[in-house]
Amino acid sequence: MMEAALYSDDMAPKPYWWEAAPPSSLPAATLPKAMDVLVVGAGYAGLSAGLALARAGRSVAICEADELGVGASTRNGGGFGGSIKVSFTRLAAKIGVERAKAYYREGWRAVEHVIDFIAREGIECQLALTGRFTGAHAPSHYEAMARELELLSKHLDIEMDMIPKAEQHREIGTDHYHGGRIIHRSGTIQPALWHRGLLDRVLESGALVAGRTPVSAIRRERNGFVITAGNSTVAARNVIVATNGYTGALTPWLRRRIIPIQSQIIVTESIALDVMEKLIPRRRMCGDTCRLHHYYRPTPDGTRLLFGGRAGADKKDPRRAGGHLYRRMTALFPQTRGMRITHSWTGMTGYTFDTLPHIGVHDGIHYAAGFCGSGTALAAYLGGKIASRLLGAQEAETEFDFERRAFPTRPLYRGRPWFLPPVLLYYGCLDWMRL
Repeated sequence: MMEAALYSDDMAPKPYWWEAAPPSSLPAATLPKAMDVLVVGAGYAGLSAGLALARAGRSVAICEADELGVGASTRNGGGFGGSIKVSFTRLAAKIGVERAKAYYREGWRAVEHVIDFIAREGIECQLALTGRFTGAHAPSHYEAMARELELLSKHLDIEMDMIPKAEQHREIGTDHYHGGRIIHRSGTIQPALWHRGLLDRVLESGALVAGRTPVSAIRRERNGFVITAGNSTVAARNVIVATNGYTGALTPWLRRRIIPIQSQIIVTESIALDVMEKLIPRRRMCGDTCRLHHYYRPTPDGTRLLFGGRAGADKKDPRRAGGHLYRRMTALFPQTRGMRITHSWTGMTGYTFDTLPHIGVHDGIHYAAGFCGSGTALAAYLGGKIASRLLGAQEAETEFDFERRAFPTRPLYRGRPWFLPPVLLYYGCLDWMRL
């Protein structure tokens, strides 16, 4: 199939999720001269922090540099879970079993917290706890996952199962994998509807939300901060920065600790229901153990396949980047050959050097960042933790506080990941050799 023929005539270079919940264009807001808290970033973390503070009676403004809902909160693949990206085996070897257990337990508490919040608030965001299947790219990967599951079963109550290669067709319609693993208490969400529901609750709380209001300066003073936001100068007792993969020069200390990594996603045209039933019979969120990780799922109505990953994400043109993913998708699912792409887009996620999320305070500014691709639950949960800290609430305690564990960076790193191209090339070679 020629590159130009991969795309439908009306291919949209924007998230599929925006069809149901496009970014919000609120009227320009006039910021007050003084307030209790100013939040930088209107994604899941910033909105969750602002909501909790406003409901507790604090005066709050949330500033977003662009329209509301154009960042990673609505550009992700819609996976939902509490996964800590670093394996339990590796984390336990580094910091000890007990501390590793604490991180993993809190990751799953974040999931339960967000599930309860969505139900309590009545947010319609197509949350479905269908589970997550991770396919083993090589036999050695299956063996490593099985050892990891055995260790997790010994120390934690996480419902998981190994699926041998001979039985994987009940989960996934491909022969590519060498078996896989299912995590049951996870699933899928419509991320833009989740963001929209959270934004609506924030607006109802009385917090001020200002789109197209970039924060260009934060200056610390004796009783708080003076912030330049858009054309306004604002005094605030506290500042929260929740910019994750879009962290820039405004906060150089945080920028040195966040690795912005671009991910690419495509969505196919409609697929016959009988074909989709063979591809992903249980409508789970799926992924693999490739170092250049791929993730995919049916759209909420079950009519299209969403396929994402790192492959091609360095390309500026979404058509060129989408072509890389298309080749991977059709290799995995030959049934999709000839289907065209209707949506292709990119987004930035924020990783950390220890592959763990962090919250904390530096020079008086509160941060939550480094969700490492698990932000649909963790970002909202940790945004709430920052609010609890500012309110002096007992539930502010968290293992992800970087006062408990250092928030690492690397010499010579200033926020531009110059090392990624050779690393991605190396990882691609390892994936090709199935090592």
